Amino acid sequence: MSEIDIAEVREWARESGELARGYFNNVRRERKADRSWVTQADLEIEQLLRERIAARYPGHGIMGEEQGVGDVGREFVWCLDPIDGTGAFVSGLPLWGISIGLLRAGRPYAGVVYLPLLDDCYAVDAGGPAFRNDEPLAVRPPGPVDSTDWIAVGSYTHRDYRITFPGKVRALSSVAADCCYVARGSAYGAVIGRAKLWDLAAGLAILAAAGGAAVGLSGAPLDLAPLLDGRKLPEPILIGHPDTLPELRGHVSRR
Repeated sequence: MSEIDIAEVREWARESGELARGYFNNVRRERKADRSWVTQADLEIEQLLRERIAARYPGHGIMGEEQGVGDVGREFVWCLDPIDGTGAFVSGLPLWGISIGLLRAGRPYAGVVYLPLLDDCYAVDAGGPAFRNDEPLAVRPPGPVDSTDWIAVGSYTHRDYRITFPGKVRALSSVAADCCYVARGSAYGAVIGRAKLWDLAAGLAILAAAGGAAVGLSGAPLDLAPLLDGRKLPEPILIGHPDTLPELRGHVSRR
């Protein structure tokens, strides 16, 4: 166990989910400078989480999608995506969630992803197993792929990639959800575009604890530390079981 009270973080996520449900299907949306959507729910949830963290862990840094990068030169840095999948949220689609990740020295350390409309809470404490609610998680082991197997992809994958995976592809609209469905062994793997750290931190902590791994599409190892200034991944990444990532790489190429 770490010094982080992961049960408390799960409660923060559920509190945030309750707030978001109050706006779902009745929300105004606005465009940010990068043309992505933002809602009042995004703004209120991030503020709530920042206040909870600052009160409980005043020596930690915080970065988030809506309020940006703060003091990230600290040992512990929280990475907040108040609604991961805002596009799905504003469209009335159900798969979006609250992502609360914690880095230690630039590496995923703990995290919670809560999908409110499913009441699924994925969580991992430092050094511990990953859970979906009370169920331990494990990535799918290597084995033959058939037509019913699937990988998670981004909403613009059809524009940017050529995929020859012999199973199905599904766009879940949330990077955090992509990580969680791979971590639970439901998805064979996932193709994640040039996401930012607040999209990834919690999901990658959960994925690693479930036996999964991430690698760049080029095969380069993943280094999150350069993303602490808010920049995007330098290239897309693939996630899945470490032994199946080379095969998955063979099925994905840039157009």
